[in-house]
Amino acid sequence: MLKRLSHACLGSTNLPRTIAFYRELIGCEVAHEFRNAAGELYGVFLSCRNGTFLEFFNEQQPRPPGGLFRHLCFEVDDIEGMAAAARKRGLTAEIKRGRTDHILQFFVHDPDGNMIEFQQHDRQSVLYPLLTEYR
Repeated sequence: MLKRLSHACLGSTNLPRTIAFYRELIGCEVAHEFRNAAGELYGVFLSCRNGTFLEFFNEQQPRPPGGLFRHLCFEVDDIEGMAAAARKRGLTAEIKRGRTDHILQFFVHDPDGNMIEFQQHDRQSVLYPLLTEYR
C-alpha cells in the first residue's frame, strides 16, 4: 500500500549551486551524497523533512525542453514568510490564489530552471477539509 511520495529526481548542471539554492531557500539538508570510486560527487539526496527527499544528479547539458514535467510543489505554514525568503534571494514571489482551488501560492525557478510552487492551505482552499485529517 502506498505511504507517500518518497522523492522526485532531477538533473543539475551544477550540484553545489543546486544544493545551496535548496538549502538556503527552504532549509533542505544533504541526507546522502553519491560519490564515484574517485570520490567525486555526482549526486545527492536532499531531505525536505517528514520523509520526503529531492534527488539530484549531475547532467552535463540541460535536457531538451518538451518533457511533461511541470513543477515541484512544497506546502508551507507561512506563505508570506516563504515569499519574503524568496525575495531576499532576488526571486520574484507574487502570492496569488489559485483560480479554481483557491490555494495561496507563488512560483519561482531553481538555478536549472525547474519551476517550484509554494502553497499554503487555509479555509478558502478547496483541499483544506481533506488535508486537516492528515495534520
